[in-house]
Amino acid sequence: MLRVLVFTSQLEMFPTLLVLLSVATLGCALHLPIGPEFLLKKGPINNRIVGGEDTPIETIPWQVSLQKLGRHDCGGVIYSKNIIITAAHCVYKINPRIFDVRVGSSTSKNGGSVIKVAKITVHDRYVNINNKKAEYDIALLLLSSPLEMGITIMAIPLAESVPHDGATVLVSGWGRTETGKAPLHLKSVHLNIVNREECARANDDEQVPRATICAAAPGKDSCGGDSGGPLVYEGELVGIVSYGIGCALPGYPGVYANVVELRKWIEEEATKVSST
Repeated sequence: MLRVLVFTSQLEMFPTLLVLLSVATLGCALHLPIGPEFLLKKGPINNRIVGGEDTPIETIPWQVSLQKLGRHDCGGVIYSKNIIITAAHCVYKINPRIFDVRVGSSTSKNGGSVIKVAKITVHDRYVNINNKKAEYDIALLLLSSPLEMGITIMAIPLAESVPHDGATVLVSGWGRTETGKAPLHLKSVHLNIVNREECARANDDEQVPRATICAAAPGKDSCGGDSGGPLVYEGELVGIVSYGIGCALPGYPGVYANVVELRKWIEEEATKVSST
């Protein structure tokens, strides 16, 4: 299902955004390669991983909280002083006047600055398939006033190439955790890129659309409330949280909008929106 804040299945109560040791660290310690077959291995989640990792906004200064009627609803990413990137399913066919963006804060309920959304632009090829899958799941938000950039508020560059299979990436947000509740403090977790064939089989697709990429790690995932947030590789934006089957279920990687494939659209539409 799409990674929205409201649950429609108990599957989404599984652990999410959990981290003690990243898979990359484990691979280095054992001197073993980390491949998709390991990431998607069926079996119980290691019950030593029981908590999430609080992350200060200074570490992820491009992260924002997209708020609907004053409450956290989705994540978002700072593209420029007046443009935020998020998931299309978070804002599709909704009046922009009910949205605000909180920036520069590690908590979703207070701190930082809150700016109103003036305009929403959704990808013209966006499609929501039975509220379970999405394609071209990306949108741009024009802010009513420009951001004041600083150590807690920064734009992130867009990646020019997709990370290799197994690459360690970071996803962050205020989405649901293993407790079933949304945390007050920003959290992050390391995942690994899963190859397209493995991801397609896991999601019962003939193929994964080029506009998406997949990431997973045992017992770790994004979840409801993280939609629209950043998937980052080496300081560059490579994905936007989109959808998944449950959260951190063994064998089911999360699916993200592929920023590399969507880069041209982002740049062109951001220019148009900024000039209006």
